[in-house]
Amino acid sequence: MGLWTCPRCGAKLLTRNLSHSCGPYTIAKFLEGKTETGRELFGSFVALIERCGPCDISPAKTRVAFMAKVRFASVNRVGPDYIDIHFVLASRLESDRFRKVEHFGKLYVHHVRVSAPKEFDRELAGWLRRSYREYGHRQWLKKR
Repeated sequence: MGLWTCPRCGAKLLTRNLSHSCGPYTIAKFLEGKTETGRELFGSFVALIERCGPCDISPAKTRVAFMAKVRFASVNRVGPDYIDIHFVLASRLESDRFRKVEHFGKLYVHHVRVSAPKEFDRELAGWLRRSYREYGHRQWLKKR
């Protein structure tokens, strides 16, 4: 199933006219004024996401989301020496690395702050691959 592209902003969405943050948002604008450390952490996260498989990068007003069929992960904030990210799964994971885990219906949004390159490790990569596969490609719906 192909994605619909918003004619106004170019956002790729699962269905026609799906609600989204429509505007002239770019990664460059999102990273404007950020420190070199923050930009490097962002770049490392993008590289980790790209290893999950083909996806689109979808900048919005307050975040940069990563999308397979749906948005499965995001960088929500770039601080001076950290980035705040989240990813979505249909089950809750337990780890001291989570700043918080939000429960929305049948989904769990796992929030992580990454402050050092060493934190882009196998554990985080595995969580992101799982989110990409299960939530990003909507496989969790087939299990229900």
